[in-house]
Amino acid sequence: MSLSRTRSLSHRSLLAAGAAAALTLLSGVVGLGLPPAQAHDSVVGGNPAPNSVVEEFPAQIELEFSGLPQDSFNTVAVSDSDSGEVLFNGEPELDERMVILPVPEDIDPGPGNYTVGFQITSSDGHATRGSITFEVAGDESMDGENTGSATPEDSAGITDGDTEEETTSPEDQLLSGPLGWVFGGVGVILVIGVLIMMITKNRNQS
Repeated sequence: MSLSRTRSLSHRSLLAAGAAAALTLLSGVVGLGLPPAQAHDSVVGGNPAPNSVVEEFPAQIELEFSGLPQDSFNTVAVSDSDSGEVLFNGEPELDERMVILPVPEDIDPGPGNYTVGFQITSSDGHATRGSITFEVAGDESMDGENTGSATPEDSAGITDGDTEEETTSPEDQLLSGPLGWVFGGVGVILVIGVLIMMITKNRNQS
């Protein structure tokens, strides 16, 4: 009787271990199929472009976002980057992915460094805050210094760090999609098969 109970407990322990291993593998497989968390909308361009150098202060501030901002609780403010003085602010207009704030007629601050701060409601419904900067060089500075002109990368608001975006190769996409499920399922089957063989072997030896 004692030997039978011992064998029964041993079989149950093996089955429990197998079930735990299978659940762990299945959790990993399911995780492979989950999409990444959705990020808030971010600035991808505009006029003036982020980090760009322009000849004169623009007639309106345009920010292009990665998603479609919602028409609620949006505000844009422009300030002098050196002094921190807020020059003007207001509720912007929305045009698809563009957020537009006209510059008041009495505002013409001239050459200098400026910051455009914003708070918008992202396409996912969450409030998003951020800022970009640009420089007004003026006609003389633009003509006298070639180094002051914006490069194509600057005009697009792209820096060396910005170009290092997360890209997914076709192989990675396959592994994170159908092939990932297949490999995970094969792993589960192998574990269960090994456990069955161990249980059968123990029974035959007894």
